[in-house]
Amino acid sequence: MVRLVSQKPILNWAGVLLLAATTDNCRTLPPKPATAVTLHVSGVRLKGFDVLPPDVVEGLRDRLPKPGAPLTDDVEQAAGNMAVETLQNHGYPYAQVQITREDAGAGLKTLLVNAAPGPMGFFGRTDIVGNKHVDDGIIRSRLAYLPGELFRRSALEQSQQELGALQLFKSVKVELQQADRQPADVPILITVTEQNPWRWNLSLGYAAGERLGLEARVGNVNFLGGARRLELTGRISKIDRLAEVAFVQPQLRTPHLTVTLVARHWSLDAPAFHAASKGGQAAVMWMHGPEFSATFGYAASRERSQVSDALDPLTGLQTGLLSAWSVGLNGRRMTLYLEQAGGWMPGTYNYYNALGEAHDYYTPRGGGITFAVQGRYGSISPLHQASDIPLSKRYFLGGSAQMRGWSRFEVSPLSSSGEPVGGNSLLAATAEARARLLPRLRGALFVEGGNVWRSGWTAHFSDLKFDVGSGVRVETPFGLIRLDLGYQLNRIDGLRIDGRPERHRWRINIGLGETF
Repeated sequence: MVRLVSQKPILNWAGVLLLAATTDNCRTLPPKPATAVTLHVSGVRLKGFDVLPPDVVEGLRDRLPKPGAPLTDDVEQAAGNMAVETLQNHGYPYAQVQITREDAGAGLKTLLVNAAPGPMGFFGRTDIVGNKHVDDGIIRSRLAYLPGELFRRSALEQSQQELGALQLFKSVKVELQQADRQPADVPILITVTEQNPWRWNLSLGYAAGERLGLEARVGNVNFLGGARRLELTGRISKIDRLAEVAFVQPQLRTPHLTVTLVARHWSLDAPAFHAASKGGQAAVMWMHGPEFSATFGYAASRERSQVSDALDPLTGLQTGLLSAWSVGLNGRRMTLYLEQAGGWMPGTYNYYNALGEAHDYYTPRGGGITFAVQGRYGSISPLHQASDIPLSKRYFLGGSAQMRGWSRFEVSPLSSSGEPVGGNSLLAATAEARARLLPRLRGALFVEGGNVWRSGWTAHFSDLKFDVGSGVRVETPFGLIRLDLGYQLNRIDGLRIDGRPERHRWRINIGLGETF
């Protein structure tokens, strides 16, 4: 028989829980016959689980092997792990489970799952060791349990994930103390190994239209203590310039609230226009678990732009104060961004902006290929006249992130001379198949469709532009390097780049990480 014995739940920094069960093989297995006999489950009987609520027992039963399922040692082990985990998540930290097989006919076995729940436990004191520069209070604020609460193994997992998200530690280990004595007040020991709080990143990319681009980031994830963050960012390319300073104050009275202050200077020199923005933003983010957050922000900046072509009513110089509030909702697979400028607030510009995005991933059984899809739709509408929208807020498509068959800013409404100048509505979708080719090499095939329209809340499916392409991703010590080649399936009539008609239907982009 296979006996699953509860041990100390240990979690490492990478987020993998070493299951609170180990295999103790108490039986002598007979030699395997020359021809292996395939066993199947005839049923599962539970004993000793009456300490749990009936709905919890039924939930466990639904997850255990069904009649007719193949029976292997791995299947049996997984069943025992689920049983132990269920007991430990409902107040029984020292639970043990023993599984035996009972003959039920030719090639059929009934699994007998016998539980020894042990005494009920509650969270006791928590000891923290290994931290030198990170205050105990920061660590305790990330714990998903309080002393006196009913023991839950899932709370230890969540605590480990929260501590790992701070990026302050090389490793985090969470374990029960005195497990052999089985105290009712379960003491917890958290052992951390700190790492250098300074972070730096230097990336070099290539995108058609921008040529080479260089981005540098330097940050400290424990600035002035208290897990505060300070990050400096600089970016430069043929058309793009950015300098940014960001300060993050975590846990404003509660770990769920974070305050971010950003100062930014950004400029863009595209063939058809110039735009510059100087200003800052203050934002408060509320985290509701690891999969949902809401951000409320206010931004103020001095905007200046110049369209080089006569495009009424956007002719010539545009300058003024942009004052806007925003709300961002971020879920596991969806994001929504809402913004309003001007109106009851001071400022030159007056508009409403809404942008939504959804994405998902699907890996069929076997895991050889991953299918990824993404869709975006956005609209920005002036309160009074077109000049109420600064050029820096208009929508464009193209470049290394989406619509890779075109260069950055090329998918857009055109001026009278054929230069892209941005629009007020955006629709885009990407479907991508990703597969591993070698241990450190992946391949990708993609198809994309989208466009940008001059008016707000507009989408003409007959006017969509499409591209297809392929790429490779190389895993390096510095991160994932991505190279994509995109090809336009239908062209943008009248598009001119640097004053000349666009001739090439393909683009090459090099960057870091996946596009989404």
